[in-house]
Amino acid sequence: MATKSGNAVVAVYAASGPSVVVKKENPKLQPKAGEVTPEEAAKYKCSELGTMNDRIRCRLKLQEENEYDYLPEECRAQVNESREKCVANYKKSQSCWVSLNDTKRFECAKKSFGLVGTVAAQKAQCENLTGQNRSSCILELRDRIDAVVKFRIYNLEEKAQRLMEKGLATEEAASNFITQMEQQKQNYNAAQAVAEKKAVVKGVQRQWKELISNIKPGRTK
Repeated sequence: MATKSGNAVVAVYAASGPSVVVKKENPKLQPKAGEVTPEEAAKYKCSELGTMNDRIRCRLKLQEENEYDYLPEECRAQVNESREKCVANYKKSQSCWVSLNDTKRFECAKKSFGLVGTVAAQKAQCENLTGQNRSSCILELRDRIDAVVKFRIYNLEEKAQRLMEKGLATEEAASNFITQMEQQKQNYNAAQAVAEKKAVVKGVQRQWKELISNIKPGRTK
C-alpha cells in the first residue's frame, strides 16, 4: 500500500419570509475525525474495528483488497469535504498499481495528480500570475506535491504487504509497519512548515530501513 494541504471557504446565508409550514429533512450525519457514519461502516470493510492496527490487519486478510473496499486511514482522520477529497485522491491513483515497477508507479502518480514536468517549472508558471490567481496556483501545486509524497509512502505499504505475502515478513511486522506509515501520512498532513514535512519523510525512510534490516538483500522489490 503506498500516497502533500488546502483551505476551505464557508459561505453563510440567511433568509426570511412569511411563516409557512416546511417539512424538515434530517441533516446528513457528519462523522468526527477518526469515526465513521453507519453508512460508511456498511460501505467500507473493516471500518467497524476500534484501532487502526486492527483495521489494517483485517484489510491484509481481504482476498481482493483495494481502496474501494475500505476507508483509507488518512481519510478517516479527516471530516466533511476534506474526507471526500482524500478518498477521491486515492481513487485517482488506483490505476498506478498495475505496474510493480516503482519508477513507473511514481510517474503514473505524478500524472494522476497533475504534477507534470518539474516542480520548478510549475512553480515558475505560478510566479508569473498575480493576485488571487497566483496564490491559488501555488496552493494547488503544494497539494499536488503533497499527494505524490504520500503516494510514495503508500508505495512502501504495498511493498511491505508483498514481503508478507512472500513469507519474508510476518503479518505482525507488516501490519505494524503499515500502521506506522498511515500515522506518518497524518503527521505529514498536520505539518505546517517544509522542514516538518521533510522530518516526516526522513522518519518514513528510517522505519522502512528498520523493516528490511532482516530481509535478504535483493528480495525487497
